[in-house]
Amino acid sequence: MNFYPRYMNKPNIDRKKRPKLPAWTPSWLRTLLRIGFRIGTTCSILFLIIALFYYYLASQYDLNKVAEITKPNLILAENGAELAALGSDTLRLIEYSELPPHLIEALLAREDTKFRNHIGIDLWGLGRATLKNLTSMSYQEGASTISMQLTKNTYDNKSKSIHRKFLEIAITLRVESKYDKNEILTHYLNRIYFGSGCHGIEEAANTYFGVTTSELTLGQSALIVGIIRGPHIFSPFNDLEKAIAQRDQVLERMHDIKKITKEEKENAKNAPLNLIEKNKQKSTTSYAVTSIRRHQQQIIDTSEIKEGGLSIHSTINKKLTSKITTDIQKLTSSFPQNKETPLQVAAVVLENENGAIRAIIGGTDYLKYPYNRALDSKLELGPAFTPLIYLAALDRGKIPLKGKPIITGQQLGAKDLLGYCNRFKINHKPSENADDLYRGSVYASPLQVANAYTIIQNGGTLAESYFIENISNSTGLKLFSQEHHKKETVSAGAALNCRNMLIRANKHPTPDKQTILLTAYAYKHAWVIASNNTHTAVIWLGHDLPKDIPNKQQLCKTLTKNALNWLKSFESP
Repeated sequence: MNFYPRYMNKPNIDRKKRPKLPAWTPSWLRTLLRIGFRIGTTCSILFLIIALFYYYLASQYDLNKVAEITKPNLILAENGAELAALGSDTLRLIEYSELPPHLIEALLAREDTKFRNHIGIDLWGLGRATLKNLTSMSYQEGASTISMQLTKNTYDNKSKSIHRKFLEIAITLRVESKYDKNEILTHYLNRIYFGSGCHGIEEAANTYFGVTTSELTLGQSALIVGIIRGPHIFSPFNDLEKAIAQRDQVLERMHDIKKITKEEKENAKNAPLNLIEKNKQKSTTSYAVTSIRRHQQQIIDTSEIKEGGLSIHSTINKKLTSKITTDIQKLTSSFPQNKETPLQVAAVVLENENGAIRAIIGGTDYLKYPYNRALDSKLELGPAFTPLIYLAALDRGKIPLKGKPIITGQQLGAKDLLGYCNRFKINHKPSENADDLYRGSVYASPLQVANAYTIIQNGGTLAESYFIENISNSTGLKLFSQEHHKKETVSAGAALNCRNMLIRANKHPTPDKQTILLTAYAYKHAWVIASNNTHTAVIWLGHDLPKDIPNKQQLCKTLTKNALNWLKSFESP
């Protein structure tokens, strides 16, 4: 008896062997499809494994960092007052509501037209860029969206490799899942670099045009957006012609995608930019600040500097530095300047006992002449070297003859005197004529001269000069504390006798019996030195391209009075 329905009375067929393709399918096609299926399955598994791997790596990154902007590194004066905020002098974070619509449209037109629609990745653009990279065997195309650029800037991903690109994509997908499009745009504009020291859109608007972000015109917005791809070469302060060309490209792109009309485009091109002159922009950068930064980079890791939030306690006396700057500008403004070779003044004030640099001015105007003559110039000492010859002679038990450096130097000999130059940290070069050495044919920066003269007032001891007392991180942990290095250079008796000799030789009235005053005229430049028992001030007066200084005696007389006032400012009230 048959207990099964009629349709089950058919021969039993092994379902595993039942053909899945029509009978007429050729065997070669069956084989090809089978191989394709296996390859597809394998690739899918590999893709899943790779995706999971990069998802895991991306999950290690803190997405809150996207909205966090690195705190500036603060440079503090001797008394704790702020001198500068490195990298962020005018940094203020803006909100999305403060962004003008034309700034947003300019940014999207230039950097990412599909921003509102993609998931953080432009798949079509990425595929095109990948194909181009493979065919050129290089890594030139990145196809980065604004979201990917934000990721790159947030996590400092500058390397170009397939691994870093995959990781960047994975992190970007997480960023897109956490932040909405308006937040991503805002964080991007707050974070990226716009050239000329501008970090963030608000600082760029203020630095280039003296306005807030919300006040930017269409033309100004297009120019700022044009800077993004080349912050140095497209900065209007570095190359205005290129900056304007980039602005015009942005405006043309906005017109092409119908974000502005032809009339708006032409009006924006013809409207005045109202660009602030580079030498009139507000800046806290100065000779002192750049000197401190150089010292900072020598004593602390770059990674710690980039983390931000550092408090850099310097030796600089802010009030004194301001006074010296004013005195120098007042002096040179009354002097008829040659535009090609303007008169320059460099000055240094040191604390004798420990070498702390209380003031350093490298020229008449940092923005116009950023070269730091007080720190980097090697200038002939001429007669300013004579007191150091006396000091060396006294240390050797010789008799220094006042006003006769050659005879005094001959008692020592060139070789011995050059040895003292090394002790005094004074540069020198071999000369066939030893008398040139005795006449002061040695070279030093104003800072080095100040160091050498502190030996006379410091009992024969040389204290190594420095700019930074200590550095603390954002939590208050001290990362660096200055150790004071001192070295006995000559005997205390020699230093005392030299000091007394120089004080007796003063040609200017001094407020006490402890101050050394010296004016020395070298080849087409002059030195003014004032040193008491606590501080030493050294001033250099001259031109970068040597030329005669008209009325130099009167100028030096004024500088001597200035130097005495600078030293007097350290006296207790």
